[in-house]
Amino acid sequence: MAGGYTLCEWKDVQAQAPQFQATFAALENDIIRKTNLDWAPRTFGGMLPQSDQYGRTTILPSAFHGLANTLLPHWRQTMTSTGHQTLIHGQRTGDIIPEDVKIAWIGLAFPNKQQHITEVRWQIGDRKFGRINLEDMLAYDTPALIFEDGYIIDEETSFHLYGYIDGPIPAVPWAPDTDAIYQSIVMLGSMYYKNINKVLGNTGAALP
Repeated sequence: MAGGYTLCEWKDVQAQAPQFQATFAALENDIIRKTNLDWAPRTFGGMLPQSDQYGRTTILPSAFHGLANTLLPHWRQTMTSTGHQTLIHGQRTGDIIPEDVKIAWIGLAFPNKQQHITEVRWQIGDRKFGRINLEDMLAYDTPALIFEDGYIIDEETSFHLYGYIDGPIPAVPWAPDTDAIYQSIVMLGSMYYKNINKVLGNTGAALP
């Protein structure tokens, strides 16, 4: 894995970048091969898996916790302080991904009119990845950070996404509301689940 990346327009990449489509397809092939071995005799069943198959969906934010260790029912977060912080991490004790869930992670999208994250880095298990400055994305309408190869985040593996939150945080003139800014940080890719009951709960609820 080369570990390269690019900052780009997410809407253009989706529509006009065959290299991205090929990269994502290769990542999905890798995780399906791994999952076929790890969850044998189950086989891949796509969006409608049978009882002897595993399924696929988008990366659900409820597999993670966000700022202040809060459950993520959606990718939009409320930020009340600036500086280096843990933006997203695994939902279970030890900041791990839930059991019977695997993630193919291809990048991050930042669908905000105003951007508040200027730098990120992350850690998957014991593997630590270096810092990436995001300030170039201020030139884009729908900015995204796309990986050249992508990453597999395995079940019961710890995950941390760190970032620098830039200020200032505007003062709210009406008390007792808390001063805050808001940022959506969307994990791009796909999520694989061993049993469909894993994703049949109420929308926005924590994964069982």
